[in-house]
Amino acid sequence: MKKAFTMIELIFIIVVVGILAAVAVPQINRNSLVEAADQVVSHIRYTQQLAMNDNKFNASDQNWFRRLWRIQFTNAGAPGSAAGWRYNVYWDNGTFPKSNGQPNSLASIAVDPLNPNKLLTSGFASQPSNTDGAKMNKKLNLGGSYDIVNVTFGDACNQRGNTTIAFDVKGRPMRQVAKVALYANLIAAPCTITLTNSANDRAIITIQPETGYVNYVLNQAGSRSQ
Repeated sequence: MKKAFTMIELIFIIVVVGILAAVAVPQINRNSLVEAADQVVSHIRYTQQLAMNDNKFNASDQNWFRRLWRIQFTNAGAPGSAAGWRYNVYWDNGTFPKSNGQPNSLASIAVDPLNPNKLLTSGFASQPSNTDGAKMNKKLNLGGSYDIVNVTFGDACNQRGNTTIAFDVKGRPMRQVAKVALYANLIAAPCTITLTNSANDRAIITIQPETGYVNYVLNQAGSRSQ
């Protein structure tokens, strides 16, 4: 008698091969620069949404604007972690004059809308040693997760080493607002945030004034923007 696969066995093999293909193909075609740009663009939009839905205006506090929601990029390691480009989405919940535009505690960090058990931070300089590491989000570590070696603010964003975009209650983008009057740093022209990986490929993110509309283009080394 000849041995052969039964129909059930054949179907089982086809299903297994299909599952393996579905898992393997995305990994083969993975473009970490595109993933990083998609994520950053999504989180810029989310920061704008938080600013419009969570108004920090307080008529009795002349420094209320220091509490606006913002997204901040840094190239410094959190305690116990390696240095590298990362970012946080937060509002400054410090009391003036300690409200210096930096995240002060986990209570000021936005919750990840895709995973309520995570926060939109991978660590920050003032993070206390007893921070709940389970809430840290490694995806916001652009260097470790996406091979991003540099983040550059340009055009209207490029001023005095600024690496922060804040939004007011109308969703209008501005540069760092902690130490100046509310609208002194309102963005009046398109600004760019460029993500560069180790292959010198770049994703150039553009944020429009007034509306805060954001998009990006890819510029691979030796090729035109896509």
